[in-house]
Amino acid sequence: MEEEVRSNSEGGESSAQQDNDNGEQSDYEDAAENLEEEEQMDMDEDNDSLEQEREIERVAAAAEEYAEQEREIERVAEEYAEQEREIERMAEAEAAEEAWIERQVDAAAEQVDATAEQVDAAAERTQQRIANAEQAHELDRVDYDIAIPSQHSYLDMALTRVEGYNYWLEGHHVNLYIIPLDVIVIPGQSLPLRIRQSTLQFAMVRALLDTNQKTFGAVYLPAERETLVLDRSWSQIGVTVQIVEVSDETPNEIVLKCKGRQRFKTISTQRRTPILHAKVKILADHIPDRLYDPLGKLRDPFKLSSHPTWLYKNHDVYTIVGVIKEEIARYSPLIKVNVAPVQPDMFSYWLISAMPFKFNQRAEMLRENNLVVRLKSQLDHIKELNQFDYCCQLCGKDIINSSRLVSMSADGSFFVNPQGFAFELITAYSVQHAIADGVPTTQDSWFPGYAWSYLKCLRCDSFLGWKFTAVVEETQPRIFYGIQRKVVRVLRHSEVEPEPEEDITDINFGRDRIIYDADGNYPRYI
Repeated sequence: MEEEVRSNSEGGESSAQQDNDNGEQSDYEDAAENLEEEEQMDMDEDNDSLEQEREIERVAAAAEEYAEQEREIERVAEEYAEQEREIERMAEAEAAEEAWIERQVDAAAEQVDATAEQVDAAAERTQQRIANAEQAHELDRVDYDIAIPSQHSYLDMALTRVEGYNYWLEGHHVNLYIIPLDVIVIPGQSLPLRIRQSTLQFAMVRALLDTNQKTFGAVYLPAERETLVLDRSWSQIGVTVQIVEVSDETPNEIVLKCKGRQRFKTISTQRRTPILHAKVKILADHIPDRLYDPLGKLRDPFKLSSHPTWLYKNHDVYTIVGVIKEEIARYSPLIKVNVAPVQPDMFSYWLISAMPFKFNQRAEMLRENNLVVRLKSQLDHIKELNQFDYCCQLCGKDIINSSRLVSMSADGSFFVNPQGFAFELITAYSVQHAIADGVPTTQDSWFPGYAWSYLKCLRCDSFLGWKFTAVVEETQPRIFYGIQRKVVRVLRHSEVEPEPEEDITDINFGRDRIIYDADGNYPRYI
């Protein structure tokens, strides 16, 4: 029993042991399986990681390949852009070359045109010189004395001569009666005046004569100004005027023949109604000494002089005067330089009156103290005179070609009419775009031997001056014209208003039918 129990017990123990062993075996197997599974999972994970790394490498390789493709595309685009820029540069270079060629062609065409214009201008100047020479030849045989108008015999009054005159040294301060005038008075020129009782100048001249004074000061005052303001450059500089002859027999009029003498600058003024006094400073021309050689003998400056030629041309006043006379003879031989003063300073004043300078140029020349500077300035302006015309102040139409001027008075171009109005004339032997009006008359003629009639602008009908016709048929010039200086302006040829496009213009003027063409030819009367 005990053995059975023991055997059963041992059998139970062995069975339990076996079961236990089997359980452990099973656990080992499960653990092994789990280990295998874990290893498999690790292997799978490693494989997945490896696969992912290979995928990443493939993606990176693809990205690198894409980036390379992008860079290749950029390189191709850059090459294309460079080609485009090169094409643009070539196009610009071609355009620049075409533009340069076009400019060269235009420049060549302009040069051809300029050459043609120069040829035409030279031909015109040649024809003008021929015409001037012919006209000068005609005038050379004239017996008319151009000194006669300077006597102002048209005043037709018993004038009393006033002997002597005042002359002051340079820099001297003088108190003068001041008479404003609507003309620029020039030293050395005659100045006729009719002073009416109704004018402000009458009281001044009367006070001047009552104090036995022979000289007064004249300053420029435009007609449109009612009062004198001596703060303008043209009114600060004036000229002393000597009374040469006087007639005050008529109570309501004083007639004077005067002469411009010395320039002055106004220092201060004092008005004693209605008299105007001024303290002035006398100005003088700075005339350099003539250039002499070391031996003290003046030699021909272009032959034996010890001084260089350029020195004479630029600083010797007599040499400059000679050059000016040559220019005037070439420019217009009808301007008689042989009647001009010999002294260089008075010659320069004569030029201010005789030559067609602009108003501001004349005022500047009158202000200039250095004679060399003044003469050289006048020479420069005279060389350019063939480029200018006298034109109507109102409408701008060209009236006088500067080469058509003629000297008809030896001593100034100032004249006065019976009403007391003073005029400064420009005289020419021909005009254009102007028409005479009225019946010619010799009454009160400023040029004895000539009958006068009014002259008007053909375009705007404004009053320009007078036409003078010789009474004696043999007198030359047969006809000349006196134009008021203040009613014309000096313009370059390019500034003159062009003619209308119509070739022929028909204008009715009074009883005459006038035809003039668009080229500016002188009117024909039919």
